Amino acid sequence: MGKQGYSEFICPILQPADTQSELIMMEQAQLDDQPDRSGFNQHYQEKVSDLTGITDPEAYIKAFEKRNRPFHQGGRLKGYAQRLALRTLCDRCAELNLDYKDITVVDCGYGRGALSVYLACKGFNVIGVDISETARSNATEMASKIGTVNEHCRFLAENLENTSIDENSVDFIVGYGALHHFIKYPGVPSEFQRIMKPGAEAYFVDAFGENRLFHLFHNKEEMQRLGDVILNKKLIENYFSNFDLTLTPTDWFTMLDKLWFKLLPRRFAPMVRKVSKVSFSLDRLIPEGSRLALYLSGVCFTRIRKI
Repeated sequence: MGKQGYSEFICPILQPADTQSELIMMEQAQLDDQPDRSGFNQHYQEKVSDLTGITDPEAYIKAFEKRNRPFHQGGRLKGYAQRLALRTLCDRCAELNLDYKDITVVDCGYGRGALSVYLACKGFNVIGVDISETARSNATEMASKIGTVNEHCRFLAENLENTSIDENSVDFIVGYGALHHFIKYPGVPSEFQRIMKPGAEAYFVDAFGENRLFHLFHNKEEMQRLGDVILNKKLIENYFSNFDLTLTPTDWFTMLDKLWFKLLPRRFAPMVRKVSKVSFSLDRLIPEGSRLALYLSGVCFTRIRKI
């Protein structure tokens, strides 16, 4: 693939929405993961989790859950959607009467390793998969400092299309901000089918771009450098066509939090959190199941189940 063709593909924000699927079909077969490896190695070179340094598992759980609160409660942007994914995981375990120590969870695109380590602290057996060697080094170092977490958590630097994970061995797959990275690799759904147990589920939380207004919030330079894809309903449905799929929109008015942070100095953060509380309350009044709600949403919780 020529340089121009690859650039056009990895920055679909420059493409009309109805051409994205065509670009994937035409160019995916030739896509090389080397640009992603190089890009993410550079990306994580100077970025480690802000939870690095915590050595007590209970303290780590508390710190992680604090940042996974909704933004107005002191958490991070997308905190509500991320907490929703974790709550769904735990609720599903309760429904099936599963003990965490007997469950294997794959964390796709673990990045700094914060989610993987949290799940391991909770007692899950975690396998992190990320394309970056630098990410693996950073995440492994963080996990090694927290009690016996290393016994429940291991990190791989592998392409999700071809992992070393055993067949039919995975109970759940999770990913925070990962789907918009790996959706351009056509072999990932087949690999999920291979490693997931029958009935196993996967949960992904990502920014959603059905509404072009939210494209204004994206870091276009970083997206192009890392090969990100702007997600929409059609792309996700086509990608996971062999799974049971549920798309749950989560953020509407709270997307304005990003706008305030772009316009206002950081010292106004307490005021933005107060405004966010109102936005969050309005968001909870919006019926999630409507097509309009999905279109207007800036964040989407994707849930798939192996048939």
